[in-house]
Amino acid sequence: MQTLRKLSLLALFIVLLLPSQSPPAANKGNLSTEPHPRSGMLQPFRYPDVMLTGGPLDGQASGAKSLYLGLSNDSLLKGFRQRAGLPAPGRNMGGWYDPGGFAAGHSFGQYLSALARYYANTHDSRFKAKVTELVHGFDQTIAPDGFFYATQQVARDWPDYVYDKNCTGMRDAWNLTGDGEALVVLKKMTDWAWTNLPRRHDEWYTLPENLYKCYALTRDPRYLTMARQFDYSADFYQPLANGINAFTPNRHAYSHVNTLASAARAYQVTGDETYFRAIQNAWTFLTTTQMVASGGWGPNERFVTPGAGKLAASVTATGAAFETPCGSYATVNLDRYLLRFTGDAKYGDNMERVLLNGMLAALPEQPSGRTFYYSDYRPGTKKAYYRDAWPCCSGTYAEITADYPLDVYFHTAAGLTVNLFTPSTVQWRVRGSSVSVSQATSFPTSNRAGFTVRCRRPTRFALQIRVPQWVSGPVTARLNSRLIHPKAVPGAFLEVNRLWHDRDTLTVTLPMALRLEPIAPETPQLAALMYGPVLLVAISRGAVVLPVSGAGSVTMLKRVPAAPLTFQTADGSLTFRPLYQVRSAHYTTYLNVQPGQRVRLRPKSS
Repeated sequence: MQTLRKLSLLALFIVLLLPSQSPPAANKGNLSTEPHPRSGMLQPFRYPDVMLTGGPLDGQASGAKSLYLGLSNDSLLKGFRQRAGLPAPGRNMGGWYDPGGFAAGHSFGQYLSALARYYANTHDSRFKAKVTELVHGFDQTIAPDGFFYATQQVARDWPDYVYDKNCTGMRDAWNLTGDGEALVVLKKMTDWAWTNLPRRHDEWYTLPENLYKCYALTRDPRYLTMARQFDYSADFYQPLANGINAFTPNRHAYSHVNTLASAARAYQVTGDETYFRAIQNAWTFLTTTQMVASGGWGPNERFVTPGAGKLAASVTATGAAFETPCGSYATVNLDRYLLRFTGDAKYGDNMERVLLNGMLAALPEQPSGRTFYYSDYRPGTKKAYYRDAWPCCSGTYAEITADYPLDVYFHTAAGLTVNLFTPSTVQWRVRGSSVSVSQATSFPTSNRAGFTVRCRRPTRFALQIRVPQWVSGPVTARLNSRLIHPKAVPGAFLEVNRLWHDRDTLTVTLPMALRLEPIAPETPQLAALMYGPVLLVAISRGAVVLPVSGAGSVTMLKRVPAAPLTFQTADGSLTFRPLYQVRSAHYTTYLNVQPGQRVRLRPKSS
């Protein structure tokens, strides 16, 4: 291990001395690695600043950390070593990942990235050691001409996709663990890509986001040039910026939502408002014309024609309703960018929706590579793993769980913004003073969250807490048990700006109620049952008819005291549970509203 560390330092020294083989620096125009002014609304925390301390998000992330840490390094490197003619001990991973699989070694960079992010968050040396060994092992397999793919076949079929993921992995390995050899590997891959990588060949859609980030790290102008070459403005961003719904059925859903992160990063770097209008309009089109109650979209991995009853038809037509880990990752990235750019709480509401009812509803990743791929919303269905091991969703499962610490809190010059309700602690400096805030909650099984401030000396800052659009009554706030009355508007942030003392506590209660959400305006008779942010499903082997009142209120449902977030009909014949709590039971997501009654429309997002 000491030798590997020395190699990493030596590699960093070498890469800094290597002459650039880049073309002359491109005209940068108004390009900058500094955030555009609008992007300063909310600032992100770093991975070390936030620690999850319990709750379902932490439970899922902890399981992922153990699983990916436990993967065999030899198995992860096997295909690369075989291609390079090196000894290749270890077992085959199986499924998509194998040399003969659908996309050999496709997710190596994502696993590496997640491991680096886990290390940055936890400071657990085991993650750093694994990153170091994987980077060094991968470096040894790179051909003299820079070819780095596991097979010639994957280089023909998925060249852009794999380069994209490997850029992420090596960049994070350098940036988050300090592994200098990863920077050398990144340069080797880019030397090959600069000459050989086909432009816009396969799933290249998030490459510009990575390329801009790689430029910020290396200052190599080739990344700026390639970012422009892979830019999707003419075909996608520009129509969206002009208010045209470009989510057409011929387009792959995940790729086209995922590419919006590239537009967001381009906006940060260039300041071009076209990119901002594109992602803002895209979010509106996605949430109002494509999204179902879980936060999912893209049945059969395609968009639907709005207003034609296609979403309702998809409920019975396909079990491949939402590419869940990949789609959740794309949604959360877009929400995070827009929340930072605008400070608008509706983006936090949407993030909460897809995390609770999409990602948390996924079956846990298995050491064998069995992966939850599609959410299924058909009547009487069951959750199931994907047929092949280690598909693309195994890579995004690793990354999104590693990013949970980034989604909970943001900060401004004035103070702290709370986006998600989950047990956690955040630490930062306010006007030179070290401050931490700990959140205690059992959300979503409880509607209450408490925030305790720790500071060595009294410190003034604003504590802002998201008030979701779904709240069903007056929000209450207590400061050190004393009732206070800050402005609390659904869809905005409640703010308490004061001189905080050590151990001050603010407790907020957010009322929840049952409501029905129709799948689309043209099909109000098909609706999902929600309780606050939580999607409730009927435990049933077939279609369900739900009686409602003329005003659209749910009737004949009562809480089950011993089971959190569980409801039953008055006669006990039908039970409703959160989708994220369902594992093996048959369930029905969308309910048929009793004939002759209509459901009051409530927007999925404001």
